[in-house]
Amino acid sequence: MQKLPARATRNGPDTPPRSRPAPATTVLVRSARDGNEHAFEELVRSHQDRSYLIALRLTGNSHDAQDAVQEAFLKAWRGLAGFREDADFGTWLTRIVINCCHGQRRTQRPAEPLDETTPDSTTPAADVIVENQHRDRAAQRAIAELSFDQRSAFVLHIFAGHTHTEVGRILGISEGAAKVRTHRARRAIAVVLQTWEEES
Repeated sequence: MQKLPARATRNGPDTPPRSRPAPATTVLVRSARDGNEHAFEELVRSHQDRSYLIALRLTGNSHDAQDAVQEAFLKAWRGLAGFREDADFGTWLTRIVINCCHGQRRTQRPAEPLDETTPDSTTPAADVIVENQHRDRAAQRAIAELSFDQRSAFVLHIFAGHTHTEVGRILGISEGAAKVRTHRARRAIAVVLQTWEEES
């Protein structure tokens, strides 16, 4: 297999576009499964930004996220022979990304701010921007403190835009369990943000 495309980097808005199932994906998967590396590289290009955004929110660190995505694509390439055509490729790949992120957490680097934009201190809105950034970082720390199960459900639902049914399918749990995990994550994050506001 030739070298995979460059590591995914975050481009565009924080919330990735919803995946749109297309017949072309099935054709590419079949071709890649037959050993066509170019077809697989096309699959990588179409899924790398979304995969990176999910990995970034799960690991809280760009280096770990990049490593997890690279590992996930390599595992997907090696595991294509076992991929069922009646399954959704995006769902299958996302599950692999999440598993790789879980592995990255065991040797995690320190979390980093996901938005490092520095406002111009001369602008009237600078104080508001700084306060919003501080709140965002408090939220990021709260997400990092969640259990991995809760974090996965929360990130898939809130940042990737999946329904609870889809979250359950990706994580291999029921829709009800996905709702519970997301609700508990929301509640834990709200407590942290309330404490942050009271101390600010």
